[in-house]
Amino acid sequence: MKSLVSVRKYREYELAGLKDIVNACMDDIGGLSSMINRSDKVLLKPNLLRSSSPGQAIITHPTFVEAVAELLVDYGAQLSLGDSPPLGNLSRVLSKSGYDNFMKRLNVKPCPFIRKRSLDCQENRLFRRLELAEEVFEFDKVINLPKIKTHCQMGLTLAIKNLFGTVIGTDKASWHLRAGKNIDSFATLLVQIYEQISPAVSIVDGVLGMEGNGPNSGKPRLIGIVAAGQDAVALDSVIAYLLGFPINLVKTCAVGSELGLGVADPAGTTIVGDELKGFPLADFERPKSMTMSWNLSYWNPLRRFLENHIITKPSIDASICRNCGVCMNHCPPGAIKNDNGVMKIDRRICISCFCCHELCVNDAVVIVEPYLGKLMSKISR
Repeated sequence: MKSLVSVRKYREYELAGLKDIVNACMDDIGGLSSMINRSDKVLLKPNLLRSSSPGQAIITHPTFVEAVAELLVDYGAQLSLGDSPPLGNLSRVLSKSGYDNFMKRLNVKPCPFIRKRSLDCQENRLFRRLELAEEVFEFDKVINLPKIKTHCQMGLTLAIKNLFGTVIGTDKASWHLRAGKNIDSFATLLVQIYEQISPAVSIVDGVLGMEGNGPNSGKPRLIGIVAAGQDAVALDSVIAYLLGFPINLVKTCAVGSELGLGVADPAGTTIVGDELKGFPLADFERPKSMTMSWNLSYWNPLRRFLENHIITKPSIDASICRNCGVCMNHCPPGAIKNDNGVMKIDRRICISCFCCHELCVNDAVVIVEPYLGKLMSKISR
């Protein structure tokens, strides 16, 4: 049986219209009644990377979440909303990002992720045990509400990547460190988290997305779609296609398909909804990063050549940096040091996870793409 993905066009954050569009997407893939019961306790999981205005396209737009919440409240579900932002507590992020009013109006309860649950994985999985937020498993269903954004490490952050938010706080850094520069290992981790959470449905905010060097400091881009599916692998694969991303650049889709958790092959997916004229996008800007795993010693001449001339890497612009210490305090391998008032990255230690770039609110961490790397990227496209 083919996986079903709904894609509908919509170009503004107008509550009534968005609610109709989300409802149409649900009907396209079987209807809410096929996914949740009317009395279910439901957890909404948006992308809440940090406090930001909705127009920056860093977070799932509050009006989008409000539309989903209204639909679910009308249906009879009891709602909570949770995440574990890497910067700032959930209450502060919700308040500063425009969520408070509709959550109070609809009685959507905030659910900060604080407690950990240790979960055993299948014997044939790369990671045999995961520690995720205990609170997630206290609900009958999880509804995943990601934002379409580029991501300097993973290419795109969509439905599967959004569930990394169920890893509590600083544990995110330790997982980055365990996966190192091996993008396949990190993609496998993300897919295993998706397997454990198993959301009832993922509904993607693609009205205003982010292109370029996301997920924190890319450029807002009007994409004009809302997409939904119960198979997040298929959903992410379809969105990658619509954005003009070769599927091999979205490793979570390939890994999810290999593990039997979804369909990455377009031939195995049925797309329903609106006619998608104008897609795939020919000019959607990808991140400059090109994360690679060479498994070579830093002192190996080949590794040094790759580091200097091909591999994209983060760099700190001292003229913009305010020495707040966020990048240094959250760097998984501890590669960032304060050298007499100047933040510097030690390339011998850096694992190119781009956490510094993701968390810098001052845009002081820039992406450096060497000439040969840039040339190779153009050739590969």
